[in-house]
Amino acid sequence: MLTPMILAVCLLTAPFSMARAHNAATQSPAVTAGDVIPTSLFIKEKPKDSQDIRESKTTAKVGDKITLNGRVGGRKEPFVKSRSMFILADRRLVACDEKADDHCKTPWDFCCDTPETIKANTVTIQIVGADKKPLKVSAENAGGLKTLSKVTVVGTVREITKNGAFVVDAEQIYVEPVAAKP
Repeated sequence: MLTPMILAVCLLTAPFSMARAHNAATQSPAVTAGDVIPTSLFIKEKPKDSQDIRESKTTAKVGDKITLNGRVGGRKEPFVKSRSMFILADRRLVACDEKADDHCKTPWDFCCDTPETIKANTVTIQIVGADKKPLKVSAENAGGLKTLSKVTVVGTVREITKNGAFVVDAEQIYVEPVAAKP
């Protein structure tokens, strides 16, 4: 008697289970519920004792906790579209639109400087999840991040390569408020 009842319940609920399985399989794997940049990452007060990027790149080692000052930029597209990663440039680099008679469409790429200068003065910042991998969502606009935003990042040096790559896992990010134009 129990077996026919179990069989009837299975037959009645199978279409719903199959529909849920189909919906889960056809959803985009790039964004999941865990791929949200936590608002707690963004802090309200600027951390003290921050360093310029160029100096940090010459002294820091993998595993060091560092605090960096910079501006979002250094490439035409400093934000990775489907990962919580962005390029932070030393504040001493001058954006092209800050130079006289320049009409650059992408001043945040610092194209007025040499590639060597840009490489020496930029780092990759990434926001990682519990698995220590960058979240699968862009950091652009999170916490007010945008091109040329003045930012202070507290984080741990993840990677330094011989070819100049320098990667920091962000633990706190302070985005300076933009002053209102008169």
